[in-house]
Amino acid sequence: MKKLIVFWFIFLGIVSVTNDPLHAAHILEPMGTEISATPPRGKMFGQIEYHVARGETENGTRTTERALQIEFEIGVGERTQINLEAEVLLEEESGGETEKGIEEIALGLKHRFLDESETTPDMAFLVEFAPAAGLERNSAELKGTLLLTRNLTNRWLVHAEVGYLYETERESDAGEVHIHNESHLIYNLAPVYQFIPDQLLFILDLNGRGDAVTIAPEVIWVTDHLTFKLAVPVGVTDEAVDTSFRLGVSKLF
Repeated sequence: MKKLIVFWFIFLGIVSVTNDPLHAAHILEPMGTEISATPPRGKMFGQIEYHVARGETENGTRTTERALQIEFEIGVGERTQINLEAEVLLEEESGGETEKGIEEIALGLKHRFLDESETTPDMAFLVEFAPAAGLERNSAELKGTLLLTRNLTNRWLVHAEVGYLYETERESDAGEVHIHNESHLIYNLAPVYQFIPDQLLFILDLNGRGDAVTIAPEVIWVTDHLTFKLAVPVGVTDEAVDTSFRLGVSKLF
């Protein structure tokens, strides 16, 4: 798994050297909130994210999770993109047991249908489908969200995301198959302050999934070739992880 991490960092590094820097809103996307912007036609946005999360199960068992998320967003039209995402569980420790493996592979489609004006925000919708989720590969997920972006001043803007996540899980017990269905409300809000416009941003990212709510101070730093992102999410409700650490590297090419 360590070889996989090294490969993607080398890949992004090679891309940054062999391509001219492209400045676009997409590289300024918070790690916890999807934005309405899409890459230009024929361009691709890539991001690799490493995170560590610590929490507690319902029975009081402490858990530690280390994961890697890889994401590619490909512009197929002036307003449309295709999402390719993979989440790899590097290690999860819980009660003395350790698990690892590919946790999710998802395919998505985003379309921006409204440009920002004096009275309306920039708006898009996103639909994502994960045909096999979870380490047991016995779950499927379907997510649909509405995305909004609004510039408030030259320094301040806000991103918002609201939608639903539907999950179905198959479990076998004594030869019988049981299917469990759940749906969760998704709501993300990310006010952004551009300390240096398009180069250094400070974000307070509020992320909700059902009853699990976290708040994440985040910094985004844009260089000539790569964009670096650092966030420290903290759980607000009991259902959320207690603390977390997220480090992302992204590139538009």
